[in-house]
Amino acid sequence: MDKLIIDKDLTESTLSWVLNKKNRDNYLNPVGENERFHNFSKQEEDFINELGLDYTSIEIVGQIILSHYGLDLDTPTNPHFNQRISWYSKGSEEKPNRSDNIKGKIAVRFNIMLQKPKVGGLPTSSIEGITPGVNEVWGEVRGVSKCGFTKVGGGKNMVLLSIEYYVDEDVAKLKGWMHPDCKPIESSPVWNKDNNYNEDKYYPYIGNKPKTNNILEEGGIEKHMALINEYYSEDTDPIRQNHIARKLGYATKQLP
Repeated sequence: MDKLIIDKDLTESTLSWVLNKKNRDNYLNPVGENERFHNFSKQEEDFINELGLDYTSIEIVGQIILSHYGLDLDTPTNPHFNQRISWYSKGSEEKPNRSDNIKGKIAVRFNIMLQKPKVGGLPTSSIEGITPGVNEVWGEVRGVSKCGFTKVGGGKNMVLLSIEYYVDEDVAKLKGWMHPDCKPIESSPVWNKDNNYNEDKYYPYIGNKPKTNNILEEGGIEKHMALINEYYSEDTDPIRQNHIARKLGYATKQLP
């Protein structure tokens, strides 16, 4: 799939608003000292516009994303998330986590990198398996995979615009976002809990879990993050990148 980069004309007003400290302090919800965010929905359009944001531009971005990924333009957002603008300063990171699903639908989040940090902010799991650039979009199947990002560093903060949708499970399977042998989605957050379920184990499959290279089970999050950093390193040769990609569940690259 070709990369999706959103035109700056659609995002510049949102980025400028978030970079205004007064706006962040007054309207974004703090998470410790290094992170602020605000979730909103179509029902808050008038309020969002009154704050100085352009809801229409954000809505157009969502339509562009749905079209690019071949999803119905009426795909509903997750009402517990909808849209989010977020600001992350040095030291911020998101530990891998999942989103809740509902019967027959899987939570899929799309993020736009409005401002890229100098260091870190790399997605730990994505549909594309990319290092996103400025205004580039990446998708996360958060109803199945634990997703997050690496610790932000350097002198530049990270700013994201995120939209989370509920995608029909049959559509997700056709696109390869869910294993075809996943059981039907019944409830959230994990639709196939068993008596041995815990946060480190996840079995959404019919019968035995398919044999995959699950890094989190093999060596823990430290090994997982080390492989991600090696994958994105400019010093890693393409053959090694493809080997890592298969272990991480990323798409492999065609070699010359």
